[in-house]
Amino acid sequence: MKKSIYIILFSLILSLGLQAQTPLTEAVDFKTKDIHAGIQQLFTILDEDQQYVLIDFFSVTCGPCQTMAPMIDSVYHYFGQNEHGLYVMAIDQFFPTDMVMGFEEDYATHYPLVSGLDGGGGDAYEAYQIPYYPSLILIAPDHSIIEQAIPEPSSAKELIELLESHGLISSSTNELTNQTAFNVFPNPSTDNIQIQSQSNQIIENIRIYAITGKEVLTINGKSSTSDITIHVNDFQNGVYLISVEYKSGERYSRTFIKK
Repeated sequence: MKKSIYIILFSLILSLGLQAQTPLTEAVDFKTKDIHAGIQQLFTILDEDQQYVLIDFFSVTCGPCQTMAPMIDSVYHYFGQNEHGLYVMAIDQFFPTDMVMGFEEDYATHYPLVSGLDGGGGDAYEAYQIPYYPSLILIAPDHSIIEQAIPEPSSAKELIELLESHGLISSSTNELTNQTAFNVFPNPSTDNIQIQSQSNQIIENIRIYAITGKEVLTINGKSSTSDITIHVNDFQNGVYLISVEYKSGERYSRTFIKK
């Protein structure tokens, strides 16, 4: 027990002021279980889904990791909640599921989190030779690690711009041809926006997030297929992400600009 505590404290010391990175340039596969029992297998995401993968090697007790969590959550929403070009996950090194669940609750994260103790996160740390945390890496679908050490961002916008420099685009600019996609207009808007389904599916929930990742509005139980008007005149100027969930469980995202 004492040995485990010393390891954790030593790693916390290393995490301060040092640039974490993996020495690998080519991805190695891993299969982990997130805190909600979902299987996270890297090569399935890369090969079958052809998605880039952003991995945050973090720790529950790490201060910089806690600061970064809302930024990473904003990235997760901005790029389509793991349904389009980018897949976001975070892997802990030491802690059990209940403590990682506490981190998820405290920092309102929505992307998959893997426990180090119960979910196989410790093995992934070892496979990628991560020396300390936080350590952000980006893996391309061809298995190349194109960012071995993403510097700790000062804002979600900074991290988004870095990812966009690799050709990744927001879900709002992806060409979603599925009939269940939706439109937002006018965009930009000053007072009101309308959400219009492109099919007859029933809209169940609507959530709006600021670019920081903070949820600013939730509308539950709309049960509507018609246009839905939302007042945004009290919103601060900036970019927002709208997530619409249909009664079928399908979710889609769009961004809009408040002027």
